[in-house]
Amino acid sequence: MTDAVPERPGAVKLGIAIAIVLACLYLVGIPLSPLNAILALVFLTAALGLRKGNAWSGYGAALFLAARWASGMAAMARFGTESATWAGVAVATVLIGGVVYLFFRAGRALSGSARTGSGWGWIALAVVTVLAGQLFHAYVIPTGAMEDTILIGDQLLVGVLGASTPSRGDIVVFRYPVDVRQTFVKRCMGMPGDRIKLVDKQVYLNGKKLDEPYACHKTAYTDPYRDNFPSEPNVHLFGQGHDMLDHHVVNGEVVVPPDSYFVLGDNRDASLDSRYWGFVPRANLIGKPWIVYWSYEASVEAGATNSIEYVVDRYRHFFTNPRWRRVLMPIRGYPVN
Repeated sequence: MTDAVPERPGAVKLGIAIAIVLACLYLVGIPLSPLNAILALVFLTAALGLRKGNAWSGYGAALFLAARWASGMAAMARFGTESATWAGVAVATVLIGGVVYLFFRAGRALSGSARTGSGWGWIALAVVTVLAGQLFHAYVIPTGAMEDTILIGDQLLVGVLGASTPSRGDIVVFRYPVDVRQTFVKRCMGMPGDRIKLVDKQVYLNGKKLDEPYACHKTAYTDPYRDNFPSEPNVHLFGQGHDMLDHHVVNGEVVVPPDSYFVLGDNRDASLDSRYWGFVPRANLIGKPWIVYWSYEASVEAGATNSIEYVVDRYRHFFTNPRWRRVLMPIRGYPVN
């Protein structure tokens, strides 16, 4: 007569089910971010561990989720977010807290078994999760303002250390001064004290005409303000843009004030940059793009990254139009002197 296989506790069954559901959701979300594949693997591992009676698979999944939440809250406080509201954050916190508790219960229900397992791997994963959220940040490019250096559909991993001291020619990520909930990517062209002007689309820095192999011009005509800057504006300027023209122009050149930077998009004819809204305060800087971790041929009409059209575009083109040559491509600045 064989021994009966012991019935799994209900808390463990629930933990396995939740882990499988989360893994499936992250698998479905891979077109929104390929990094979701890593999260799917983590929860599949937790589900398999719980099924084998490993208590630390429950404790570890709870610890990992708590670390993800802490890292996300820290990143939101540090970098801001385009769409989150306090009500949304509160609801998410309650839901995540509930799932963390259920995973913890699943681990506790198995804590008396012979296969408790080691927790060091899960602890290391939680530590890496928290640190990675403070060292790197992922962004998706929805516009062509930095073409042909950075393209629509590029997904960037941005290093956030050393962001307070960019050099001329560096590509920088920053909070848009007009609306800090939005994140922009441009090229730093002017440091504090620099003098900048544009004449017939050509940039002059401190009186010297620059050689800019990265810049592109996709319109044949010359705009009197955009391409001969600073001058009398013929388009709407934001408040900071008017302040720049009123108080920071000397002898026909813009002079960058202390603790500020002047930025331009590489696609000079189609970039909303310092010409229209002024300088980037040092406090608004987030970091520098490090690598393109995924890229696909996106639709120009995809729009903002939180729009329905954008999400539909991702699912339509993510697998069918990848840019393999850009995957894992490093992003480097170009020395400007």
